[in-house]
Amino acid sequence: MRTFTFLGPDTVSVVVAMNGSQQMADGTNIGTWYFREGTGLGFNGDRTIPSPVIELTEGQNAAITLTSNRPHSIHLHGLDVNQANDGVPTTSGYVATSVPMDGFGRVQGYTRLNSPFTYAFVAPQAGSYMYHCHIDTALHMERGMAGMIIVRPPDGNTEEVWAGGPTFDKEYIWHLHTIDSSWHTVQVSDTTLNRYRPDYFLINGKNGSQIDTDPATAITAAAGDRVLIRAINVGYQPALVKFGGLSFDVVSSDGRPLASTLTALTELWVTSGERYDIILTMPAATDVTASVEYWNVRMAAILGTATAPVVEDPTLFADGFESGDTTRWSNSVE
Repeated sequence: MRTFTFLGPDTVSVVVAMNGSQQMADGTNIGTWYFREGTGLGFNGDRTIPSPVIELTEGQNAAITLTSNRPHSIHLHGLDVNQANDGVPTTSGYVATSVPMDGFGRVQGYTRLNSPFTYAFVAPQAGSYMYHCHIDTALHMERGMAGMIIVRPPDGNTEEVWAGGPTFDKEYIWHLHTIDSSWHTVQVSDTTLNRYRPDYFLINGKNGSQIDTDPATAITAAAGDRVLIRAINVGYQPALVKFGGLSFDVVSSDGRPLASTLTALTELWVTSGERYDIILTMPAATDVTASVEYWNVRMAAILGTATAPVVEDPTLFADGFESGDTTRWSNSVE
């Protein structure tokens, strides 16, 4: 059962919004840039950052069309696609509504100025991937132009990580990232970006007490449920993920199954651009606090922490049915 909304499957059209705003727990509004469908918002359709989840199906033809009034691209981070559809601007397509100075964009035939560009490819191995803008990357990613791509198994099964792979009952995505608010007043990379000093520490675009009430992040499940957490680091700080002392397994990394499942872990490092698929089996009577510690790049000091509740919900039967009512699901997101 998903706990988030998504675009797709397989065919998606997105535009770029560069006038977004995200309110932090202290009331500060941070300017954001993000991908969106039409006039919608970013992740889960209820916030601007991170950008929306895109779902594809293994082996199916996929098409992601980008429209923008300024130079941007969609880099398919970790997906095995050809260079023309990879979203790196020196070798692939990007878009703008006018020709930037000096004819920026150097590969004849793979640059689409004044019109949308469609990234076309066959969706690879089922797993967790990432997309982000690859133009002025450091700034554009940090401002919110990044999100997750999920490739489902060939039959579209939403209860298996890959065909014949581990199964799960409930599914979360944790985008791990930080914000340096001084970067969110910059339009083009300049000396402001010489230093990165994050002052907000997030999961899925939320910080502080906002996370406690965010149903896309706060984990609830019935005792015995197998909960899949797709952890993706779309930020710049190494992140140490813990689930309040609960043990968990890691079944895949960067879109590929591990040769051997890592079992009974209690903490996991997730560094920039990495994705891990984590399975946590919810113990009875659980009420703990998970944490994501954001460390400096030398891994010598914690810069900040985001926390989220992990709670066994006794009103749920296993598989998400509400207690006393086995005729309907408790969550209408699916």
